[in-house]
Amino acid sequence: MKAPAGGKVLKIAAWILVAAAAVGLVRLKLVAPVRVEVARPQRGVLVEEVFGTGTLESKVVVGVSSKIVGKVVEVLVDQGDTVTNGQALARLEARDFEDAVSVAQAKLGQAQAELAKAKLDLERSQSLLQGKTISQAEFDRTQTDVQVAEARLNNAEAELGFARARLADTQIVSPIAGLVVTRNLEAGSTVVPGAPIFRVADTAVVWVHAQVDESDVGKLKPGQPVRVVFRSHTGASLPGRLVRLHREADRVTEELEVDVALEALPANFFFGQKADVFIETARQPDALQIAKGALVNGGVFVVANGRAQWRTIRIGLIGRDNVAVVAGLTESDQVVAQPYTGKKRLADGQRVRTP
Repeated sequence: MKAPAGGKVLKIAAWILVAAAAVGLVRLKLVAPVRVEVARPQRGVLVEEVFGTGTLESKVVVGVSSKIVGKVVEVLVDQGDTVTNGQALARLEARDFEDAVSVAQAKLGQAQAELAKAKLDLERSQSLLQGKTISQAEFDRTQTDVQVAEARLNNAEAELGFARARLADTQIVSPIAGLVVTRNLEAGSTVVPGAPIFRVADTAVVWVHAQVDESDVGKLKPGQPVRVVFRSHTGASLPGRLVRLHREADRVTEELEVDVALEALPANFFFGQKADVFIETARQPDALQIAKGALVNGGVFVVANGRAQWRTIRIGLIGRDNVAVVAGLTESDQVVAQPYTGKKRLADGQRVRTP
């Protein structure tokens, strides 16, 4: 049996109504105002900075080694200890060197006695020569004896000095004041000349070796103030100064190394700790500024009469979060803080609503 013709008409009409309602909803959604956040340009200090990352290092790090072969009998400092210039770091077995000093001292005493006797013989020979009791040749021999005795004394003094120096070398001392960063020996081990057994870092000059993009190097010069933020002390920045720009860039990363001196070291600092540096290159005390996120292709959207209006602006200094507006905006303008809704950007003239 065929369905009544009227039933088909009703079904078609129902589908038409549904389609019309859907189209109406889409149109309503398309023309409905988009909710946007706005912010007015604000005046204040704006600082332009060059960013870099690096590590905390000492300007002077020296390796300490033994001058002689010897067995370690005592280690006097450990890694992390602070030492002074000339402070003993370790002691080597010294018995043989002490014996050598004793032998050299005995030789020196003997040489001194021989010289004293030779001088006394010379005085007597001079009196005998005047009385013509001895010949000139015999007198000359006494003079030669004095010269030989003086040479032996000089040699004995040199041997004693050398023996004392070798004995002193059994004390391994720090050549600078600073911090012991490495220790590579234990009591009972044998050391040889030239092998590094300690590394001592001078804490008087400690700075951050940082890498900056070479495109920013033209803005840098020694003396500029720097903020340093250590990743082990997040949230706190320490003041410093740019003290040196290196003269060779990394050819792969296209970065240049710079050195930043700190006014004060962080608590519990350690060499090699990571740091972020912010080098101040320019400052404007009363800049009209907006957030960087509001910029789109050299302009911004402002809200006027319920619609987003595109406006080209001219910017000046670029700070970490904000940019200075030189022309195109006033403090009364309502700037769209985020001109993107999802992946879609606002359109000029699009209807918008603010909170």
